[in-house]
Amino acid sequence: NLAVVGLILSTFTTRFIYPMISLEGHCFWILGLLPMKRDTVLWSKFVFASLGSWVPCATLILLSDAMLQVSLLIILVHQLVCILLCLGLSSIAVGLGAMMPNFRESSPSKISAGFGGTLNLVVSALYIILIVVLSALPSHFYLIAGNAPWRESFLNPAFLRLWLWGGSSTAIVVGISATVLPLWWGLRSFRRMEFE
Repeated sequence: NLAVVGLILSTFTTRFIYPMISLEGHCFWILGLLPMKRDTVLWSKFVFASLGSWVPCATLILLSDAMLQVSLLIILVHQLVCILLCLGLSSIAVGLGAMMPNFRESSPSKISAGFGGTLNLVVSALYIILIVVLSALPSHFYLIAGNAPWRESFLNPAFLRLWLWGGSSTAIVVGISATVLPLWWGLRSFRRMEFE
């Protein structure tokens, strides 16, 4: 469920969030007259994308976990993964959109189908795979360990708990990196950009 929600979210951010800077490029001189920093434009897009995607994704995962009647620990891990996916995918889309804008195209579907949009989709898919393998995969094994007759040998609960905490901690580090780095690169490119 987490992987599917992440993949749907990556297509959403590629299709709707990535082209935002490119679409505003023609009229950005109007925003340039306002008494605010350029960084505020990118930060607002990031906050809009991450909060706008977090609410439906977290609700969907929470309903899914409630229907499956999983433990509170697994629900918390899944909500953490959901937050990491929303922050990371939003940052990747906003950052790459600021680094590789296409001001010649007015169609958002053509912008997202171009090189930058395709790169955004590929990087997003790799990020989803990494986060899901680090945190959701150990929680899956942790769930099936409770009912397995051979759990003492292969699915030792102490080992799985350690894997779950270690994987989640590593996923947090990867998520923070995937949130900070694309935004930083995007902000740096956006500050240097010339608008006509």
